[in-house]
Amino acid sequence: MNQHSRRAFLPHLPGPLLTAYLDINPANPRNQRTPRGYVTWLKATGRALENYVPRSDREAFRTQLQRVDQYLRMDLPRGRGVVVFSGSNVWEVVPLQVDVAEEVHWGKPSLQHMLWLLDEHRSRGVVVIEGSGARFFQFWLGSITEDRTAAFSADISSWRAKHLVGPSHPGVSKRHGVQRDRVRDRMAAHRNRFARELARRISRWAEEREIGPIVLAGINEMVDTAFKALPESMRQRVSVVRKALPRVGVGEVEAKLGPALTRWERQYEKALVSKLIEAHGSREVAIGLDATIARLQDGSVREMVAARGLSGSVRQCPMCGRADRSADMVCAVCGAERQTRSLRTILPQFATLYSVPVEVVAGEAAAKLSQAGGIGAWLRTRKL
Repeated sequence: MNQHSRRAFLPHLPGPLLTAYLDINPANPRNQRTPRGYVTWLKATGRALENYVPRSDREAFRTQLQRVDQYLRMDLPRGRGVVVFSGSNVWEVVPLQVDVAEEVHWGKPSLQHMLWLLDEHRSRGVVVIEGSGARFFQFWLGSITEDRTAAFSADISSWRAKHLVGPSHPGVSKRHGVQRDRVRDRMAAHRNRFARELARRISRWAEEREIGPIVLAGINEMVDTAFKALPESMRQRVSVVRKALPRVGVGEVEAKLGPALTRWERQYEKALVSKLIEAHGSREVAIGLDATIARLQDGSVREMVAARGLSGSVRQCPMCGRADRSADMVCAVCGAERQTRSLRTILPQFATLYSVPVEVVAGEAAAKLSQAGGIGAWLRTRKL
């Protein structure tokens, strides 16, 4: 299931159900024991959580907890993390190749941590031009797959008209002049048509799969023509690698083009954060947690930027939903008792509520943004 369909599908799972985020990384020393550390953790955490489950749901809660426990002992997928949604009519398992913070919830599907992971490890792409077509690869949540449904191919049999091509037998000279020019022009026209069609395919693929940065790889002439055919908005998200990779496998794509994709992404993030911080003090941005979360809640944020690993918490009113970092236990708006919420939980919730895209940055960009509070936002500007 791709990123777009998973975002759309998971919120509609019928409750009540058990949601479990588990660290199953075999490199974790606690997971090298028997029983595995995640099994022990789930059992202990589930026992504590049961005290907060409504009495009418406790039998169902214990049934789903036992169901997940049995799965973990018998049929666990490989990976570093896993998310399980388990209910009377629900069984969804999402294996992950990235680290997760362990959580267990009962009731509606708990998606805040999943949404944060989707933003933190956004989908990336590689398009490899080879011969008369192109192959599409998607990097997502630590894994890479080939998207065969997006594969592109063209019929090149008519590119070189036979009556325009000179003889190739030994001792017979090739044709020159006007006919050779026609062959060249015909080939150029076909290459341009191929490039335009491929560019449309790349743009549609990126939009449908919600793919961010893309590496476009191939031999010089073809890859350059395809890149120039992309819309300007797409070219800003594409890095070109001029390298022939015939019949490349998934593992080779990751080894040969993964580092180029990561380098381009980190450079893009550094430029994004620098531009955000340079605009600090203007009406275009909000910098820091207090300013960002305030502007987010008044509906004036158009895009949010956060450092990977952002931690901390705020207090939120369960009645009116207002949140900030003040120590007041009582909501100043409606007088209800406020609850402590982690940023990794509440920020994805607000981003979904206000339809705000989130860019999670890493490396030097994250370090620079952390010095300014770890989070910022581009604001919607009103036209005068």
